[in-house]
Amino acid sequence: MNMFSQYKGLPRQVYILSATKGAVNMGMIIVYPFLSLLLTSRFGFSDTEAGLIVVIASAISIIGSIIGGKLADAWSRKYVFLISAAFVSAVMTLAGFWADSMICVLFIMASYLAVNAVLPTISAMILDYSPVDKKTECFSLQYLSSNVGGSIGPVLAGALFYSHTKWIFFSMAIAFFLPLIWVGLGVKDLHHQAKILSPAETQKKEESILSILRHHPVLLIFTGCIALLTLSYINLDFLLPLQLSDSFGLNAGSKTSSLVWTINGLVVITLTPSLIAKTKENHPLFNIAIACIFYVVGLGAYAFADSIPFFLVMILVWTSGEILISTCAAIYIADQTPETHKGRSMALYEFANGMGKLLGPLTSGLLLSRLTYGQVWLCIAVICLVTGLVIAGLYRKSSK
Repeated sequence: MNMFSQYKGLPRQVYILSATKGAVNMGMIIVYPFLSLLLTSRFGFSDTEAGLIVVIASAISIIGSIIGGKLADAWSRKYVFLISAAFVSAVMTLAGFWADSMICVLFIMASYLAVNAVLPTISAMILDYSPVDKKTECFSLQYLSSNVGGSIGPVLAGALFYSHTKWIFFSMAIAFFLPLIWVGLGVKDLHHQAKILSPAETQKKEESILSILRHHPVLLIFTGCIALLTLSYINLDFLLPLQLSDSFGLNAGSKTSSLVWTINGLVVITLTPSLIAKTKENHPLFNIAIACIFYVVGLGAYAFADSIPFFLVMILVWTSGEILISTCAAIYIADQTPETHKGRSMALYEFANGMGKLLGPLTSGLLLSRLTYGQVWLCIAVICLVTGLVIAGLYRKSSK
């Protein structure tokens, strides 16, 4: 069986929106991973000051996702996307012209707000167009495209950062401008064109996402679980490079860190179709519980890794967990919320990810002041194990 055949016959708009997510992710990865390096090497901020700015940027991201999700439900999803993407393209163009000035940092921070309004809007539009029995395929295609874009972004950024810094901003501006044309011409806003809501549906529409969480404690628990899994995963960005440099030297460690994400991207692209084909009939919670096992093994193994090949082999394990979580978590959250709250449900998913990304480095940094790298990875493995048990409990409850 050709594993890519499962992506045939999806609505044309899903292909456009998936390509859009790939372009957006490429643009983000061109600039954002280099923020701390830009702050320290170009503008003279200390490591502590740069870290504080990155934390503030993460907080802005969370706010942006909440605003974007709310607007995507209250207004036209398409218009929210077009305005937000146009804003990002504009401020990144300005950042390119002021790449050597401190004002560039303000443009970058402003972009964080709009970028994270874009993300839940794209997912909500994909939900609008996804056939009921094809949600997993639609979201895995979005995830696949996102990773293709994410693989191209670092290559462009690495080539441009030192000698042509302004072009990393211009490149992000272009990456957000092209989807304006794709979505503007190729996607209709089904949500905006929906029939007039009944009074009961209108009341539901006005209910806040916080109210829904209060009335659906299972969704609240699940959101916390996703935040914990993201907290664990983000340490591949924070803890792993430090460990590799400490174990094998700065030169070998930095090269291995880059190789980790190259291999991760290749595994995602090659493994996602087959893994989704084998698991798409499963309940999303069951798949995520399995993903937690992959995280326990793959991340926990780094507590005992003593050779570069061992570090690299484990990428296959934890990337398998990443694939299942990335394709199933948003679907589960959407299934637990009313049709009137699809934008906010996708914002809730982005919020959980944002909290994990914000708290992950802070938590591990605190643990590193008292523990070794191996001991911190064991703590992370325990977090994943407990989270997996909680999700397994939610699955058992949903199956009754």
